Amino acid sequence: MSTENPNPDQEPEDIQADSEMDGESVHDRSSDNEIQPVNTNGQPSTDEEESAIHAIRDSLVELGFINFDTGVADNASAGAMVSADRRKHFRRDVYVGVRDPEQGVEFLGRIVEGPFHSPHEVSSDSAITRTTVLHPERTKFRPSYYVYGTIEILGELVEGERVIPSPTRPRPYSEIYIFPPDRLRKLLDIEGDLYLGQLIGYSGVGVHARSDNKNFLPRNSGIFGTVGSGKSNTTQVLMEETLAAGWAVVVIDVEGEYVRMDEPTDDTHLARLLRNPHNLQPRGVDDFHVYVPTSGRSEATSPKGFKVPISGLQPVIIADILAFSEPQVRMFGTITEEATRQNATQQSSGGRRRGVFGNTQQGGSLQQDTRPYTLQNLVDGLEEDRNQNVPLVPRIRSQELPTAGTLRSKLIDLGRSGMLDWNATSSVPELPVDDLLVGGRLSVLDVSETDDRSRNIGIAYTLQALFDRVIQTPRGARMPSGQKRPPVLVVIEEVHTFVSRSTASKMRSVLDNLQIISRRGRKRWMALALVSQQPSHVPDELFELANTRFIHQLKSVANLNPVKQTTGGVHEALWSNVPALGPGQCLLTGAVFRDPLFVNIRPACSRRLLTS
Repeated sequence: MSTENPNPDQEPEDIQADSEMDGESVHDRSSDNEIQPVNTNGQPSTDEEESAIHAIRDSLVELGFINFDTGVADNASAGAMVSADRRKHFRRDVYVGVRDPEQGVEFLGRIVEGPFHSPHEVSSDSAITRTTVLHPERTKFRPSYYVYGTIEILGELVEGERVIPSPTRPRPYSEIYIFPPDRLRKLLDIEGDLYLGQLIGYSGVGVHARSDNKNFLPRNSGIFGTVGSGKSNTTQVLMEETLAAGWAVVVIDVEGEYVRMDEPTDDTHLARLLRNPHNLQPRGVDDFHVYVPTSGRSEATSPKGFKVPISGLQPVIIADILAFSEPQVRMFGTITEEATRQNATQQSSGGRRRGVFGNTQQGGSLQQDTRPYTLQNLVDGLEEDRNQNVPLVPRIRSQELPTAGTLRSKLIDLGRSGMLDWNATSSVPELPVDDLLVGGRLSVLDVSETDDRSRNIGIAYTLQALFDRVIQTPRGARMPSGQKRPPVLVVIEEVHTFVSRSTASKMRSVLDNLQIISRRGRKRWMALALVSQQPSHVPDELFELANTRFIHQLKSVANLNPVKQTTGGVHEALWSNVPALGPGQCLLTGAVFRDPLFVNIRPACSRRLLTS
């Protein structure tokens, strides 16, 4: 809708006449067309029911009336006019009811533009108006003014507290009233066991979602917002709520923010907000584990060192992450196949690992012994002997020797991170994937002190290993550990550092694998939460994965546009509010919600280490 005066040519006395009518009831002026009360079965109400309905209506706060359309009207909006004595109630994000006696329809709407102000007696650009505004202390006369704005029409209200799509719009003179908060929860589909926060403008209306609804978490989430917008707090709240609902939560922590979530929040201001208005108490997560690569460090109280097996990753993923050349890609595929073949031959003959697998191994974990190969196997197998033989490339040509040498150097360099399985990490346990899949357990992989390539290796392995377990074991079935497999949420902080627009073409297989894991995992209750403060760096393919979105303040057009372009069902006027959102406030959209919502996300109960 246009933000100009909706009736610039109307005479002052006509506007004044409309203002005087504002005090009357729509039903008084249009008794012949009054909406007839019906009960929840759609039948005419009894006298008792009708009296109750009128009592409810009489207690509602009336705002104003639907205005005539301007030349820029659209199907989803309607203009509103509010008289001077009611203008204090006209605020953005307020939900309103609209009664149309002419059509016999009642609508649910939301104020999305305004309040705009226009004087009654004189035009807004007259010399008198300008003088009274510029020098109010010098003028005794001040024109009275009314308020106008735009209402997004969300649908028709029908019996049983339901909202359905509407083929029509409110007619002029339809009555606008503030919608009762106690009726919003059901109409907006904001009921459930996961408590996220409160509807902006309604301190008593909590926003909830259901942990068992496949349209919410399993559809994957995107959490976007600039630094200081409350993005990390929202991530933490989502983890706390899913843990309480019996989910297993695994977070890839690239900043080391979540390594103290076993402790209650130490922010006194947030603690006060938790108690009032959210009626919660500070508390840490009970079942909590932090894992850190051996070469990294963590501010967690008792972090556990870990490594990952290189054989647990697809060779194409390694090739993408390490930016192999075409000859290196081919040779890497050759050596992994040959290592697997040689190991299978030795295992079938009952022998121990010798030759390409180094010295005879005794001891070691069963998990490590049954791997087809390790990083150390590949490094040893690429070492050239005096006769220019390479154990894992039996018929290597002389022109391929430089490729083997370069490939070996890259693998050695990667091994120094302590992330993978070679001699230097022989005493370090592998990441215990089955231990991550425990309902109510939070597992934090602190990769904040790990180089980018090693971090990407850790993320790729964790996703693949969890996905393999989820595919093998349906939700609720027993895993080898004896535990029932819970639904699992994997949080990837600053996902643009894992795969970005600039690296998408070079990490095609990584991106494709992430899409496969997302789409096949959601049917099996494996959900992803992708978090980023730089949405402009996030590839379009990742936006497609995130159906539920928590959109915090984004001031930069470059960061707002990709979110806006990939988020459907949001009224254009709502996007203008995103750059002005305060800390903790967000625009929440998703298939589980009837309409996009502005939400004050509750503070996290557990502690977060501030890294900025």
